[in-house]
Amino acid sequence: MPLTLRIDPWEPSYDSALKLDDTRTPARPVDLFVETEVWEPVQPAPMPRPDTIVFVDGVQRVETRVIGEDDGRLVYGAFVSVGIGAAVVREGGSRLEPETARRIVALGDGERCDPFDVACGSASLRFEPESEPEKGPEGWHGAVDRVRRDGETKLGQQMIQKGHELVIADGRLTFQPTRKSHAVGVAKSIRTVYLERPYSTVLGDLRPGTRTPVFEIAYEHPVYSWYVRLSSPRIIEHPLAGIVQVETMAGIGREEAIRLADLTAQHLPAFASDSAWDGRAPQNLYPIAALESLLRHELGDHEWIRRHIEVHFHRQGAGV
Repeated sequence: MPLTLRIDPWEPSYDSALKLDDTRTPARPVDLFVETEVWEPVQPAPMPRPDTIVFVDGVQRVETRVIGEDDGRLVYGAFVSVGIGAAVVREGGSRLEPETARRIVALGDGERCDPFDVACGSASLRFEPESEPEKGPEGWHGAVDRVRRDGETKLGQQMIQKGHELVIADGRLTFQPTRKSHAVGVAKSIRTVYLERPYSTVLGDLRPGTRTPVFEIAYEHPVYSWYVRLSSPRIIEHPLAGIVQVETMAGIGREEAIRLADLTAQHLPAFASDSAWDGRAPQNLYPIAALESLLRHELGDHEWIRRHIEVHFHRQGAGV
């Protein structure tokens, strides 16, 4: 049979939403039969949407990269701005709640430096040092990822403590839900193999508003997971376009996880974005996209900040 090609709908400036090698075995032990032994699309019974849904996400931006030298050894790093926030969605009054942007000097090799106070016009931006032990450029990338992940976790925990009915993290879930406030992580990019054939074929059979059965992934903190289709792909698109992976902590129990799976399958499609508006549609949900746009604005003007970082280094070099 000749190779059949289909369009990947995300804009080429983004990585593909689908990076699976379905010839590999699952990356971690998986129990596929948590909910049922019959692997076919699940159509949830109608259930009301929570009064309040909170979406938590973050953005990061490299202002400028730097390279240091320590006894002839190169140390890689970057000046980075990180923004964290929440979109609180409810009938009759949704709002975006950005936190104050954090500025860091991210370094690898376990290196440290003093904070940098960079004058930007009438304001001064303090870039605090953050480091990871990994060598090379990967080290500072790891420091940025940790700072962003820790910020998202802290904010997600705060939203849980406030008693919001459902908190949705963009990506992996890194905080614990409670009996009163549930939480899920929604991964818009599918990069890891969890379903082997023939079970993976159910993904192509999903329709908007349906999901796969719930399965368990044996992380250090086990999670229950499932896939949801947000919208139907066009005939020219790959049949797995428009699918997200959802997860929650296994500690909430099997029955509650199944209820959450039904809830997300029924209501997440209402937040799916449109390709005319978003290059990562439909997986980049509208509240997340709006929050990301505001957070990037809150980081300030990139060229303005970069220019003043360069001025700061120039003055240091000139002994000013």
